[in-house]
Amino acid sequence: MTTRKQSDRQPSARLPVARVCVDVPLAHLDRPFDYLVPAELDEGAQPGTRVKVRFSGQLVDGWLLERAEESGHDGRLAYVERLVSPEVVLSPEIARLARAVADRYAGNLADVLRSAVPPRHARAEAAGPAPAAPAPADVKIDSDGWAVYHAAGFLTALGEGRPARAVWSALPGEDWARRFAEAMAAAVSAGKGAVAVVADARDLDRLDAALTSTLGPGRHVALSAALGPAKRYRAFLAASRGQVPVVVGTRAAMFAPVADLGLVAIWDDGDDLHAEPRAPYPHARDVLLTRAQLAGAAALLGGYARTGEAQQLVETGWAKEIVAPRETVRARTPAVSPTGDDPQLARDPAAETARLPSVAWEAARAALKADAPVLVQVPRRGYLPSIACAACRTPARCPHCAGPLALRSSHAVPSCQWCGRVSAAYSCPQCGGRRLRASVVGARRTAEELGRAFPGVPVRTSGRDEVLAEVPDAAAVVVATPGAEPIAAGGYGAVLLLDTWALLTRADLRATEEALRRWMNAAGLARPSGRVVIAADGSLPPVQALLRWDPSWYAGRELAERRELGFPPAARMASLTGVPEAVADLLAIAHLPDGAEVLGPVPAGRSRNAC
Repeated sequence: MTTRKQSDRQPSARLPVARVCVDVPLAHLDRPFDYLVPAELDEGAQPGTRVKVRFSGQLVDGWLLERAEESGHDGRLAYVERLVSPEVVLSPEIARLARAVADRYAGNLADVLRSAVPPRHARAEAAGPAPAAPAPADVKIDSDGWAVYHAAGFLTALGEGRPARAVWSALPGEDWARRFAEAMAAAVSAGKGAVAVVADARDLDRLDAALTSTLGPGRHVALSAALGPAKRYRAFLAASRGQVPVVVGTRAAMFAPVADLGLVAIWDDGDDLHAEPRAPYPHARDVLLTRAQLAGAAALLGGYARTGEAQQLVETGWAKEIVAPRETVRARTPAVSPTGDDPQLARDPAAETARLPSVAWEAARAALKADAPVLVQVPRRGYLPSIACAACRTPARCPHCAGPLALRSSHAVPSCQWCGRVSAAYSCPQCGGRRLRASVVGARRTAEELGRAFPGVPVRTSGRDEVLAEVPDAAAVVVATPGAEPIAAGGYGAVLLLDTWALLTRADLRATEEALRRWMNAAGLARPSGRVVIAADGSLPPVQALLRWDPSWYAGRELAERRELGFPPAARMASLTGVPEAVADLLAIAHLPDGAEVLGPVPAGRSRNAC
């Protein structure tokens, strides 16, 4: 599109004003700027469109937020240079939500909008609208799956368009995708829209299939950054044009422009994949809850485990919990056995130190004998991700960057996990020894050991390199890292949770909460008649929560301790990293609220990539 130069245009008081969010990542410029809309762009330059404007002598992208008859600026206004597309890609609801998210996370509106609105794909935009979805009257809701949770009131509220809010603790073996689809169908039956967010592509595929079965084809779209530019933009346009009432996806879908929103839902909100790794680092759970609050929509947080944030919603009364009666929990939960309590130690004195105690061995052998698959969860991927001197047990470190050395196979030489250098002639700096031993055993080494332990039984691995979606309902050993556990058609006959110390001893505020979440996600894949064996002391609180399948009890305990210590989510925390002088200057001019506590400053940790 050709445009005239600024000097060729004659300013006129009658020209409308466009308030534009310019795509400039500077904190002091985080506000709308007024521009005049020339006559040739007046029809297309509507709120929500993309434009090009001159800013500080450069042509930059921008989003047209609103139109006005006049500006409060006393000086001369520049013109909107170009209309990128007349397609309205930013609805007023999403613009308001983006502003709230930017304020909450101390970020720029432009940064949030860059995540909320996918890059334009001209060919997908020019393809025109797809056929509209069938009428909401075709939706048929089966509430039998929710009946065991006594959740009829929640579905009724969704069907009436009321903003019901719930935290759902799923039973082991639950078809959570089907339950989510039924809840979203209830919202659609009231003429409302729905948005659901899951952590990864495997969960998205399950929910996508469940919605197709429940709503019928063409009633929803899946939105994910992994789709590619064209498919992602087509799915986004289907939602923004009102062609579908339901959008599901990974965290890219938390800003999906669904009209007349009635329900937001998120599965397994404790998964770190829900946290955006780019500034201002919003979490999908917080974005969806903010969206529900602003739009007056219902909210559903579901998972096998429960986070402190979800528990806080229940304790403050913002949401109600949906849990099954205890007798139902006992009937649906597989038998869980720890290996470090007194009865097990009496039968097997080596159970406290053995990597595969006898109770785990017996559970796996019984499941394989019954022609059922066995799931083995190992926290670390690779072969031997951590090694040490065999003589003095000193951790083996890279002589160049001090990074940890690892072995990638049984025939490999030690190599650094930071800089990648090979240390074929490694010698211990403490004792001069050249023999190495394993400090941590990875998934591939575990699979190798189990292959020798159960000859003739197929051994499969599922991890970062290759993630299995499903395994047959037949005798097999599946070794998986947390989050990569495949689904067994009939459920696993046994689930073994090994190397639990690696999760429990992490230097992280959420170490035990995250450990319980990963254990429950794996144990939830077992059949009710199966066995779950956890290589940990049964007296530990997270192990007790797993034994009783009571995530709400543990979440309440964690939240009470954090409230007493002033840790999130009981308190809000902000971390500031920079050179000492800059940090001191900001603290000197910052207007902190009453009761705010300043911790530090303390020296920042060394980056692991600093070699």
